[in-house]
Amino acid sequence: MRRALAIWFAGLLCLPPASSRAEDLPWLADCERESRAIAAEIERLERLPPPYLAETVLEPLNLLQTRLADRSYEAELMENVHPDPKVRERAARCTTRYAELATRLGLSRPLFEAVRQLDEEELAPDARRYRQLLLRDFRLAGVDRDRPTRERIRRLDERIVRLGQAFDRNLREDVRHLEVPPERLAGLPADVLARLPRTADGKVRLSTRYVDTIPVYTYVHDDEVRRRLRQLDRSRGHPANAEVLAALLRARHERARLVGYPNFADYVTADKMAGSAAAVESFLRRIHRLAQPAAERDLAEMLAELRRLDPTAQRVERWQSAYLEERIRRQRFAVDAAALRRYFPYRRVEAGVLGLAESLFGVEVRPISAPVWHPAVSAYELREGERTLGRFYLDMHPRPGKYQHAATFLYRTGIAGRQLPEAVLVCNFPGGDDPLAPLEFDDVRTFLHEFGHLLHALFGGHQRYARLSGLATEWDFVEAPSQMLEEWLYDPPTLRRFAVAADGAAIPEEAIRRLRSARHFGQGVETQVQVFYAMLSLEYHRRDPEALDLEALQRALEAEFSPFPHQPDTYLFANLGHLNGYSALYYTYLWSKVIALDLFSAFAESTDPRATALRYRHTVLEPGGLVPAGEAVARFLGRPFALDAFARRLAEPGDDISP
Repeated sequence: MRRALAIWFAGLLCLPPASSRAEDLPWLADCERESRAIAAEIERLERLPPPYLAETVLEPLNLLQTRLADRSYEAELMENVHPDPKVRERAARCTTRYAELATRLGLSRPLFEAVRQLDEEELAPDARRYRQLLLRDFRLAGVDRDRPTRERIRRLDERIVRLGQAFDRNLREDVRHLEVPPERLAGLPADVLARLPRTADGKVRLSTRYVDTIPVYTYVHDDEVRRRLRQLDRSRGHPANAEVLAALLRARHERARLVGYPNFADYVTADKMAGSAAAVESFLRRIHRLAQPAAERDLAEMLAELRRLDPTAQRVERWQSAYLEERIRRQRFAVDAAALRRYFPYRRVEAGVLGLAESLFGVEVRPISAPVWHPAVSAYELREGERTLGRFYLDMHPRPGKYQHAATFLYRTGIAGRQLPEAVLVCNFPGGDDPLAPLEFDDVRTFLHEFGHLLHALFGGHQRYARLSGLATEWDFVEAPSQMLEEWLYDPPTLRRFAVAADGAAIPEEAIRRLRSARHFGQGVETQVQVFYAMLSLEYHRRDPEALDLEALQRALEAEFSPFPHQPDTYLFANLGHLNGYSALYYTYLWSKVIALDLFSAFAESTDPRATALRYRHTVLEPGGLVPAGEAVARFLGRPFALDAFARRLAEPGDDISP
């Protein structure tokens, strides 16, 4: 999930047509005009005379936030996906301009005072919630500081946006390549090898895009090829991003101090479910201890398998983990990922994911004709009977200059009675040239994960106020609906629906049984990797940036929390993109995972999954930010969320089905 630059601010939708010329994109040409109009509206609202009422303060402020957020979403999307680099560059300038306006709005003392003086007792419940969140947001922005401090905050916010854009741009544009003779790629599925480009001397050219790296890490027998490719992959953005990240951390730290927090980690967690950096650290250390037995069990199996290949091996390296896990799943659980790929052709998977949403939530997905930014993009409506709930776009295959991973981008804020929510799924799966190109099983999981974000945005996007609509919930909850939807990957009826090979052969029942048996192997190791990433994200934003050695701290945390040793000549801090978009909040994946598994337990115990899904939709997804996430989860579960389901998952090693 991409965190938009203007989370609580957001205009009329103007989708760019399928064009590569900046002058053909009206929203780009109108960026300056629109910015001036938004600035003028801020000034008008700042001159509002008392008495302050909901209709004179909250309603026009809501319209302004909606307009600003939508323009920000459009610009950020085009910055990441448009095929023309000139358009991406211009979109980045628009993103910066809208972020400046968001900062200005957040630091508006007159608007803060107008909202503060509203009589809460006279407000409807949603308006009361809106006011409460506005006041908190204003204070976190620094509106109650003196004028020189507010001016310094404004300049820092502008700098933070520009540095974040530079960090992302360096990653997006830094695609590295490894050229190897084809015989060194033994083990790679034939269809993957066939689509890879060749050099003039017949070598295969591998890129650091995950469409190439994942199959190599998983299947290629040559240990040195895997090592060299991962070294290139984990060097992207370096050395440029070392300097950018250091400057970003300094700016964030100063910004947090100016509004009364000791560091940015405490500042950015203040409005989350966790509430503080100390609570996050305590949670992560608890998860680390909980996962340790499972991780040790996983590593012992992986090392034993490695010693069958190399009797002198003393430890498992990071570039070996996916390959060893695949061998163990094949031998212990009789799960052959390479053989399974044929049952997941891209087009069937897409149809299956859309069909799952329809059957679970009682909706219809309908293709529509709409202007798009690239011919490969498709557009859809989500409907319930005669009612349209929202629109979404699928941009699913790699191309030069495009965002290199998988994410849901917000595109239009849903406002009840005024405009529909819209979102965009951006991925980099095979299938651009051949719609029946097979996906890895993990690609299918990623598809479901991101589609969970998209459904949350559309179902939740029907509140009166932008600040409460769509994904406007606590950030450490926002991954839970997406991770919950991943669980359906192991649901037999769901697998039967879309795990169908290009020749029409359905996935065998025995293969489904084996997949379900092997699902928990490796989760101990994976959890510890996630703890390491989360601690890195947290500590980078909790330490004094003036005394911070990025590489030294990474290595220290890697030694304490990662199940794998550091790989020489790699620089995770330069290419972990979440260090920009999520800042100190990478922990949200694990926090949300705990909630997701607890939510799914209600489905596992249900005799009527459709009824449970509809109750989940109405109770958890549709409120958006109208109620606190913990309250919505408790309403669905009948109790506060707990660690029990997560702990049970780690304790389950899987059933051995080896021949």
